[in-house]
Amino acid sequence: MRAETYLFGDGDVAARRLELLGHVFADSTRAFLAGAAVRRPQVAIDLGCGPGFTTHLIAETLGCARAVGLDASARFIELARATANHRVTFELHDVCAVPFPGAPADLIFCRFLLTHLKNPAQLVATWAGQLKPGGILMVEEVEAIRTSHPIFARYLAVLEAMLSSRSNSLYAGAIVAGLESAGGPQVISSEVRRLAVRNTDAAQMFVMNMQAWKDDDFIRSNYARETVAELEAGLNAIARDGLPRSEIEWSLRETIFQ
Repeated sequence: MRAETYLFGDGDVAARRLELLGHVFADSTRAFLAGAAVRRPQVAIDLGCGPGFTTHLIAETLGCARAVGLDASARFIELARATANHRVTFELHDVCAVPFPGAPADLIFCRFLLTHLKNPAQLVATWAGQLKPGGILMVEEVEAIRTSHPIFARYLAVLEAMLSSRSNSLYAGAIVAGLESAGGPQVISSEVRRLAVRNTDAAQMFVMNMQAWKDDDFIRSNYARETVAELEAGLNAIARDGLPRSEIEWSLRETIFQ
């Protein structure tokens, strides 16, 4: 994705967050990929690949001949290329611009990407145009995050408001299944997978996100510095000490277009 529009940053803290995110969501994404009944595609493209965790997951799960990760962050691509091999490669490229390196592809995949981009319907149609005949586009987005803990709820409310101010949506999964259009890509499956996430992992991801955006103009204009500091301290406490029971669950919308 475009580094300058990516709310969560592309520095070393962001890379560590994506490593943790890759671990937390690896099993759900692996199941999504495996359930698509695609085996050994010649070319798979991973959009917004970051440091490359999902690209390797695609290659390992599907056994594809070539998996190409694309990202507009030079730092993320530098980190990803350090892990490249004869089947997994990475290119510095804006996912909003076509043609894609490696296209046409048998499979194009993205996870938690549309939530940061404008005009999702237009992008889905553009991405589908980079497929080979019969190829598929797989999109995994957050449909909902449920929590009963006030610190988590407060964090999510702030993040949702900030994304909305940028014409983005935290819960992009809620709109993905409705993106098919006459003459454009068609939805061939769309399901919701629920995933309970450990409180410590969720808090750690959230607090690392805050490092990138807590000084954003939107935050400074709408929230008192003390409020932001209290939220950050609360998340740090959960990350350090945990909670006595599970307090947070993701609903992931997994959609396949063709």
